[in-house]
Amino acid sequence: MKQFALMALMMLTGTAGSVVLSPVYGIAVYYTFAVLRPQAIWDWVEVFGLRMSEISWSLPVALVTLVSTVAWRLKVWTPLAVSQPPWYGSPRFSRSHYLFLAFTAWISVTYFTAVRPDVAWPYFLEYAKIFVMFFCATLVLRTVRDLWVIYYVMIGCAVYIAYEVNFFYFAWGWLMLATRGYGGLDNNGAALIFAMAVPLCFFAWEAHTGRWRWAFLLVIPVLLHAVLLSFSRGAMLSLLVTSVPMFLRARNKRFVAAVYLVGAALVVAMAGKEIQERFFSIGQHDTDASAQARWVTWGIAVQMANERPIFGMGIRNSNLFTFQYGADIEGRTIHSQYLQTAADSGWVALALYGALLLSAFIGVWQARQFLRRFTDPESLKVRSLAAGVECALILFCFGAIFLSLEHFEMPYICVLLAVQLHAITRAMEVKLSPKLSGVPLTRPSSYPRPAAVPS
Repeated sequence: MKQFALMALMMLTGTAGSVVLSPVYGIAVYYTFAVLRPQAIWDWVEVFGLRMSEISWSLPVALVTLVSTVAWRLKVWTPLAVSQPPWYGSPRFSRSHYLFLAFTAWISVTYFTAVRPDVAWPYFLEYAKIFVMFFCATLVLRTVRDLWVIYYVMIGCAVYIAYEVNFFYFAWGWLMLATRGYGGLDNNGAALIFAMAVPLCFFAWEAHTGRWRWAFLLVIPVLLHAVLLSFSRGAMLSLLVTSVPMFLRARNKRFVAAVYLVGAALVVAMAGKEIQERFFSIGQHDTDASAQARWVTWGIAVQMANERPIFGMGIRNSNLFTFQYGADIEGRTIHSQYLQTAADSGWVALALYGALLLSAFIGVWQARQFLRRFTDPESLKVRSLAAGVECALILFCFGAIFLSLEHFEMPYICVLLAVQLHAITRAMEVKLSPKLSGVPLTRPSSYPRPAAVPS
């Protein structure tokens, strides 16, 4: 009953908050449901004859948030917290926004051109949910404070799921991820939730100065142990790769080096014999059946994409034919986000997807270059936010080489934060540039002033 009450309270917060205060509340609650997937955690809970998994918690929040956003933008109704725009004005669309819209359009077209539209339909529906809420969020998230809200949502959800996974293991000896995955994701996809949260937590710790910030570091071992319990070699390897950009982006590199040493010792201590054998089998390509199957399916994906380079086989239609092309079993997944996209929606879709990711990274770099002019604590916090999002995306992009995760919500949220941070800093830069404004500017004391701008 308490789980039902919590979900009802969150739904009320997302719906009423969107109408009365700001659609940011709806976006935050929707993404909480999208990452946390309460129907997966508490599928055993039954209230009023309904199981938690039978209730669509996110749909009412999404609909109210969309209606509230449209009404606000059309000036039919203005929620209290958005009655005044940011001092620099609402951020405008950038190249990343248009690339996202182009990718959305192309994926949608490949549903209609699919070999089996009936098979593509449920996957297209999941795509549509991601695309619609992403676009809505680009209209809603206008300040750095809004971005921090979504940033914390990702951390909170990942930490709670990691707690559940660890609890089931220590209390009952049940390896939940290895047995059934999580919320429609297999063990590899679920492990990426925890792995991506590691850089998010680290840079959230770096961004703040209060004592409570140490909580972000203390939950990292919980996340790491959840990754180990998943037996996902891709997530483990992605964490190792991402440790390099994390070190480069960190401000206190000596402390980071010490943390890495302690972290390595903890990982060795937490990893049992089975986990160690699983990880060190990465290099055994010749004898590893999983690695061999991936090489085969990757070749199949390239062949499919070459045969249908424009529209592909259709959303998730490639799995229907992988066995005919030489896979070991019926319905074999491509096991690569990039090649799955190419096989399902053509090389054009892959090019748009790659361009979107590249544009997001460039946008974060440009935002960081703008913020380097400032040395005040608030600007340093924003730089840490940028570093956390960037490293989480790097981790996903590497892990996606080995996994097919088209509907994995967390990387889309990270892309959203990267895109909006770039748009916000562009708006600030335009507002603060004497060459563009033509007059000396006076800014609120809550945000730093570069020395070149007169007071």
